[in-house]
Amino acid sequence: MTFDAETLLKNAASSGKRRSLTELVIQALNDRIDRGDYPPSSKMPTEPELCAEFGVSRTVIREAVASLKLGRKLIARHGIGVFVADAPGESGDSSFIDSTTLNNSMHVLELRSGVETECAAYAAQRRSEAHLRALKEVYSRMEIVAVDDDAECARADFEFHLAVAVCSENPHFASILRSLGQEIIIDLRLKHGKANPKERKTYIRRIQREHGDIIDAIERQDVTGARRAMRKHLNESLDRYHNLTSSREAV
Repeated sequence: MTFDAETLLKNAASSGKRRSLTELVIQALNDRIDRGDYPPSSKMPTEPELCAEFGVSRTVIREAVASLKLGRKLIARHGIGVFVADAPGESGDSSFIDSTTLNNSMHVLELRSGVETECAAYAAQRRSEAHLRALKEVYSRMEIVAVDDDAECARADFEFHLAVAVCSENPHFASILRSLGQEIIIDLRLKHGKANPKERKTYIRRIQREHGDIIDAIERQDVTGARRAMRKHLNESLDRYHNLTSSREAV
């Protein structure tokens, strides 16, 4: 049975809840794993095969597979492919994210660190009252997102950074973030998903405080402060990725 984009969208509409194609593909793959259509230890279809079957883009499939890796339903074996886990928790705490996904997320963060620190500085210098209000509204919406919903937390986080880009009054900053949207959301889901469930609330509150520091600097039109707050926010995650990569290379 194949699932094209139109069918998936119809299913989303009939469910009474707005759901993205990615979420629907995640659910479909998850159901197949639970039913045994993809047995434990079996190799998953390739990205092109899944794209053809579901009628969606490669970015949708990549995010769906990344989500299932976070849930430890799938594991990646370097140079071989992606496999269904033998049992929940098969993968180790830091090894269940494959090297390709990890390196890609690190590269995206390196780019964001360079671009978004200056973006925040320009936002502080140029922001209009209307764009500042819009940024605060996005921030307020982030505070009511359920902390255990990785997908929504990631999307809300992305919308915040996009709103900062809009405040810069330079359309190219927003264009860069939109072009990287799926890659950024995958990275955000990796970070949110790795937070220990018991520590998730503390982790999300810390991220919110960092976002709040960025807003405060932009509102005060503190160019240096905005640049510093954004760099601190992004570089902490980048350092974690570098450390994880270095530890793997040392093995």
